[in-house]
Amino acid sequence: MTWSWQDEPLPVVPQGVIGVGEAARALLAAWARLPDGAGLLVTATAHSLLLTGPAPQLPWANGVQYVAPRADAAGLWLPTAERPALPLELLERALRRQHGPQPLLLLRSPALVLPLHRLLPARAEIVAQIRQRWEAA
Repeated sequence: MTWSWQDEPLPVVPQGVIGVGEAARALLAAWARLPDGAGLLVTATAHSLLLTGPAPQLPWANGVQYVAPRADAAGLWLPTAERPALPLELLERALRRQHGPQPLLLLRSPALVLPLHRLLPARAEIVAQIRQRWEAA
């Protein structure tokens, strides 16, 4: 399945921030400086880190993208600055057939579909576990 992307016509309030590759490591460092995880939730893969929570609590790091779900596809999170140029509810339905019923994050660049069903409270021990896994890889 292929589609084009377009600029987001209406401002979207961020509900998450994702870093991929070096941006993930920079985001992890920025998050580690927050007091007590700032009430955020986190999930990570071998190459990405996603933090979700209220926009004022989201950290910034070079190369990250802010993300949020859309009203017309609440289970589909997208970058706040762009969206696929097709009906989001149809795209969400197609992605759910491939990836299951959990909420999903979809990025254009780098191309990524990230399930969001494993978000954990952001705590210091989680930061340590993520760092340890990344160093071992």
